[in-house]
Amino acid sequence: MAHHAKKDPPRATADLRLDIEEQSEELASLFQATEDARLMQRPPSGKWSAVEHVDHLAKVNRGYLAALESAVASGRAAGRRGAGPFRGSVIGRFFAASMEPPVKMKVKTLAAMQPDAELAPEPTLAVFQDLQERLLALLREAEGLDLDAIRMASPFMKLLRAPAFSWFVVLTAHNRRHVWLIRQTLTDLDGAKRG
Repeated sequence: MAHHAKKDPPRATADLRLDIEEQSEELASLFQATEDARLMQRPPSGKWSAVEHVDHLAKVNRGYLAALESAVASGRAAGRRGAGPFRGSVIGRFFAASMEPPVKMKVKTLAAMQPDAELAPEPTLAVFQDLQERLLALLREAEGLDLDAIRMASPFMKLLRAPAFSWFVVLTAHNRRHVWLIRQTLTDLDGAKRG
């Protein structure tokens, strides 16, 4: 379910919850259907392995989750009540759209987001899935708050500020990007094996 953020109409938090649930299920199915050795193997290009992509997602999501939890708590304390659907901001929609698959542009990964070495698939996926559950819980908790009025900075790029809703959209787009890249990685490994 690809969302092209520049053309998107306003969206409800229920849409984001559905995205998060689908992404968790898709990755769980992929990992269950694939041997650990293959999940840990980099393709001939030297790009990340499937498990490295998931570790990267966990690092990014953990950083944003902490910032979003704080923003939602501040919004509640300030009485920023409101109901969706929400639009986010122009910069948020642009940033989310740039993340959407199919991936055309390579983005330099900040050091804090680089995957660890020596990753095991099962615990790495478990960390990511736990963060997904926390994102779902936060979206439920944020019901009744105006996520367009609650603004926050990116935890990785402090000068970049956008409504909280935009960051939820960016996270789900970023998840989709890497699920797509994981599928490409596994396809590349299949091609290398045949070649």
